[in-house]
Amino acid sequence: MAASPTELAALEQWFRANHGHLHPGIHLQHDDIFGVHYRTRATIEAGVCVASASHAVALSYLNALVDEHFPVFQQQRHRFPVAAAGFFYLMSQWVNREISFWKAYLDTLPTPEADFSQPLFFEQAADTAWLEGTDVWHTVRAREEVYRNYFDDGIAILRQEGIDVQPYTCDLWTTYKSTLDGRREAVLLDMSAVPREDLEFPVLFPGLDAANHNPRTKVDWVFDVAQFSVIVAETIEAGAEVCNNYGPKGNGELLIGYGFCIPDNPHDTVALTLKAPPRELQLQIQQARPAYLNACGDWNSEKATFRLGRPRCELSHASHLFSELPEALLELLVYILRHERGLPFHAIDEPRQYLDSEGRRYLPHIARMIVQSLNATAVRLQSAKLPSEPQNCKQQQAAIYRQGQVDIINALINTLKTYTRSLLWQPSPNQSMPTHPCLIRLQDFIDASKSSGTLDDAFLTGIGASANTTDLTELRLAEWEEDVWVLALCYSHLGSHRVDNSRSEPIDDSTGHEPGQAGDLMDIVDTAASVCPDSIWANERWSASYIASIGGRILQHDSFMIMCPKPGHEEVAEPTLCVYLDSWPGG
Repeated sequence: MAASPTELAALEQWFRANHGHLHPGIHLQHDDIFGVHYRTRATIEAGVCVASASHAVALSYLNALVDEHFPVFQQQRHRFPVAAAGFFYLMSQWVNREISFWKAYLDTLPTPEADFSQPLFFEQAADTAWLEGTDVWHTVRAREEVYRNYFDDGIAILRQEGIDVQPYTCDLWTTYKSTLDGRREAVLLDMSAVPREDLEFPVLFPGLDAANHNPRTKVDWVFDVAQFSVIVAETIEAGAEVCNNYGPKGNGELLIGYGFCIPDNPHDTVALTLKAPPRELQLQIQQARPAYLNACGDWNSEKATFRLGRPRCELSHASHLFSELPEALLELLVYILRHERGLPFHAIDEPRQYLDSEGRRYLPHIARMIVQSLNATAVRLQSAKLPSEPQNCKQQQAAIYRQGQVDIINALINTLKTYTRSLLWQPSPNQSMPTHPCLIRLQDFIDASKSSGTLDDAFLTGIGASANTTDLTELRLAEWEEDVWVLALCYSHLGSHRVDNSRSEPIDDSTGHEPGQAGDLMDIVDTAASVCPDSIWANERWSASYIASIGGRILQHDSFMIMCPKPGHEEVAEPTLCVYLDSWPGG
């Protein structure tokens, strides 16, 4: 039911009678598009206070604790969670609105019969389909269980206290729980005597909350001991809507709390939740960052969930995205990468500084990990079978939210992939090994190693003795590429350390990761050594453990599949196995 002009006038009168201030140039209005809102009669200049509300009109959990007409909330305070007490108190005011102090305000609120667009009111399968697979859907499903418990427990308490619970229906609960969530505002009160666990709760400011949210509206909030004021920071023309800015809210928060979304919302984000790392690493992380494990010692997925916004950097400066990502996310990913490599754990207090210096080699791996996680979400969102167009208001708002999620994910993935592609080494003719961190193709690695003197023609001759070809394209098609990469890395490494081609001191290969193929690759080495006895193939440092610790380890941890121009067909891109080299002998 729409608020009538009479009800809006009554709210203005009640607001002013209770020490509220409304600028004479604005008034309350209602229509089907904007709902209840403020609109100007005349131009309002910047710096003018458009509305002030006395703390005496605020409606919250605190009122429930001192209302003598409803003593159950004070008497049973220990049984009511703070949020539940606030919800039930608002319901009690609605049920008894004829005697409520806030009657003029309650008369302008939507009734349980109204068509709400918050996800809690998505009951039809055709509506919920637009939210399935999104962050909001998972959040709402989790909250529903909590709210159901709040409702059932609260009804039991009221019944035990002899209160008629018939008017306290599920529809009423959902309606006014959403009202309290959606219209809440910040408030500064003396809370020094309140237990810490009770410090967070929503507060309604009747009158002030009639202004719709606009993230681009420039306003200042001013608090003092008596009132809460809103001052416009820009001129508002006559006949325009007067909006408030409730802070940087993404579309997920707006949809859950208010039932609407903003297209291209600059504050919109997507959630990225890291899976629980190995238990050994969890316990190591706990020593430095205890919050990542809960009181039971289990991985805290909520703490390991991070909000990622739309990239602000240009694609030409894609590496700048790392400065926009949550620092705690970067820190955790570094811990995971170091653990995978068998490196000792140590706390990183300045993750960005670390990644700008000695930890820079982890950046492409961090980019890949984030892309892989976001890709899974993108596939889930884009594979849903939905109608071509939304059919009602709920679906329209959900569609805006859903498309925003897809757009942000695609923008993040594109930026991270652009960064990774920017690392691809573009050699000039006869250039030796690169002197900077880069991704390098097999052909370029072989050519550069030859120019650096760490690899010679005997390398491919030795490969051909087992593979029956020395052509890299044919080797790739025959699924030899990974083996050739491993052996090329080892061959070049030996070439950079050799004294002669027969015997020299062995390197420390005790820390490698030994792949199953290392023993098989020694067969290739032995065959190559018999064909090229005066080459590095005959070096006695070759062993299965050496192959695993040098070439195998690098391929396992530092290889990337990158879309690269096809040789001889530069206009065509094909997936190409590249290796990330932070530094290499000969560079």
